[in-house]
Amino acid sequence: MNFSKDLLSFIDESSTAFHAVDVLEKRLLANNYIPLQESEAWDLKPQTAYFVSRAGGAIILFKTPNNWDSEAIYHIVGAHTDSPCLKLKNNPVSFKDGYQLLNVEVYGGVLINSWFDKDLLLGGKLVLENPDGSLQTELVRISKRLRIPRLAIHLDREVNKKGFVPNAQEHLFPVLGLGEDLDFNTWILQETGLQGRILSHDLFLFDAEASNFGGINEELIYAPRLDNLASVHASLSAMESVGFSDNTVQMAAYFQHEEIGSESQNGAGSNFLEATLKRLSQSVSDHSAHYYQTMAKSFFISADMAHAVHPNYASRHDAHHKPYLGKGPVIKSNANMRYATDAFAIARFKQWCHKAEVPYQDFCSRNDIGCGSTIGPMTAAKLGVPTIDIGNPMLSMHSIRELCSTIDHELIIEVFKEFYRAN
Repeated sequence: MNFSKDLLSFIDESSTAFHAVDVLEKRLLANNYIPLQESEAWDLKPQTAYFVSRAGGAIILFKTPNNWDSEAIYHIVGAHTDSPCLKLKNNPVSFKDGYQLLNVEVYGGVLINSWFDKDLLLGGKLVLENPDGSLQTELVRISKRLRIPRLAIHLDREVNKKGFVPNAQEHLFPVLGLGEDLDFNTWILQETGLQGRILSHDLFLFDAEASNFGGINEELIYAPRLDNLASVHASLSAMESVGFSDNTVQMAAYFQHEEIGSESQNGAGSNFLEATLKRLSQSVSDHSAHYYQTMAKSFFISADMAHAVHPNYASRHDAHHKPYLGKGPVIKSNANMRYATDAFAIARFKQWCHKAEVPYQDFCSRNDIGCGSTIGPMTAAKLGVPTIDIGNPMLSMHSIRELCSTIDHELIIEVFKEFYRAN
C-alpha cells in the first residue's frame, strides 16, 4: 500500500502535465539527480543519476551504470504526463444571461459527460512580460471552484430514455461567476499574486476532488489522471527502489501530448528521446554506428493503462482476452501494430514477470471494435528498439475520475524493478 498511497499524493500534486514535470523535477533533485540542459554540453559520469526536461511538459531521467562503456545497453520505460481534459481558449471569457463563462476546447478523447456537475479547478502555465521586456513562465493553480451545470430533468424529461448527449460547442461552458464584467488577466494576477503582464497561457480544468481509496477493503483507487500518471509513478518508484546497474542505463521518458497524437516539440513523436540517447552514446563512443548497435540490444517498455473488463459491459471485450482488476499487468497486442508488441517482446516481459513473481494478463480487442494506440509503435519505429506495450487494467478510462486496483499498482512496480535490474 505504500506505493499506492504515494501515488495518490503524486496525482493530486500533478494537476496538469506541467505540474507533473515540476513535481518530478523537485523529487529528483531531492534524490540527488543532476539536472541537464539541452542547450548546454553534457559531461556525464558513471554511476550517476540525471534528468533533462523539455518545454515544461516532458522529462527524461536516467542512471548511468557502474561500468559505463560502449557495451552498455538501455532499459527504458516510456509513459506520458498528459490526460484528456478541457483547455482554456485564447479568448477565455464570455458573458451570457448574467453569467461569466469560460470558453474551453476539448483536449484529447474526453468522456465529456463526466465533466458535468463536478467541482473544477483551473491551472497550468502562464507566460508573463516583466517591465524590462523579459519573459517569465509561472505554474499556477487557482483555488476558486468552477462547475459545468447539467440541465434539470424537469427541462429535459426524456434524458433518462434518450441519453445525455452534450454538444461540445454549445454546452461545455464552465460557470466562472455572475455578472457581465470581468478582466480575466487582472483576475488571474489577483488570484496568484503575480506581477507583470500576461501575454499567453496554457490553462486547463481539472477535478477538484482529491484522490482516494475505494472498495470495502480499499482495494481500489479512485482518482483523476490515472491514465497515465499511474504509469509515470510506477516506473519512477521502481527506479528509486533499485541501485545502479552494472552495465545497463536505467531510463524513463515521460512525454506530453500523447492524448492528441504526440506530434509536438515534447511529444513522443519528437526527437527528445532520440537526441538524448545519441548524446549518451557519444559520451562512451566516437563511432556513429555504436548508437544503432546499442539500440538493437536495448529494450523499451511503453507503459500505458489498459481496459479492464467492465462488469456491466463484458461483451465489449473479446471473450478470451478480458483483463481483470487485481490480476496484474496487461500485455497489449494488436495484429495491425496499433501496439508495438511482438512475440520476442512478450517473451522478455514474461521473464521479468516470472522473476518478480507477478502474474500477467493478455489483451486483444474485439475484431469489430478498434483499439487505441500508444507511444510504443512510433518509438519502436523511430529508434529501432525492441518494444512492448503493457499497462495496468482500469475502468472509466478518460473520465474525469478513473478507477484501478491498488494491488496492480504495487505489482507493476515489482516488474519494473526487475526490468531495471536486468543486464
